Amino acid sequence: MKRWSRLLTDMLLAAVLMPVVLTGCSSQPEVVSRTYMLPSDGQGISTIATNQPLLVVRPVEMAEHLSGTGLVYQLSDTEVVQAQQNLWAESIGKQLTRRINLDLRSKQSRYWPTELTPALETSGVPRLQVKFSQFNGHYSGSAKVSGEWLLLDGSGALQGVYPFVFEVPLAQEGYDAQVKALSEGVNRLTSQIAQQLTRLPTES
Repeated sequence: MKRWSRLLTDMLLAAVLMPVVLTGCSSQPEVVSRTYMLPSDGQGISTIATNQPLLVVRPVEMAEHLSGTGLVYQLSDTEVVQAQQNLWAESIGKQLTRRINLDLRSKQSRYWPTELTPALETSGVPRLQVKFSQFNGHYSGSAKVSGEWLLLDGSGALQGVYPFVFEVPLAQEGYDAQVKALSEGVNRLTSQIAQQLTRLPTES
């Protein structure tokens, strides 16, 4: 009898302790991923004018270390890391192509920028190609945006290659601040492109 009583006590004690053990296991901090979109520059939506020639904005090209899903941060002159829980909500290449296209519609009126689509007849249409070699946070406390953009005429002949380098200080620490600083870098880039486009003769 004593043996059974001891066994019953042990079973009851185990039943009481089991929820505590399970609660302890489930209370481990859960890893939460955050996703980010580039904000717009706040410009209004433009409408095409009948006399505006088209300008095809080709999909941007990203350096290989920038083309992943995570935000990139440069730790030193030689080391970069890609975030595992702070991710782009959509391919950063697609976000940048769309942002550049929309920014240029509102910042200049010489051309009507449009993204490349299968339905678009592009023969004879000038093209813009943007390439990014830096699009990341930096250990100096800034976001760095650099690369080059190329302009080709309707026949595909190169009209110019224009390097760009922008460094935007972060307002505070964190990935949200990094995204906002990167967005300001894109804003400066599209202002540079728009100014150059206004100096070009209209394609006939």
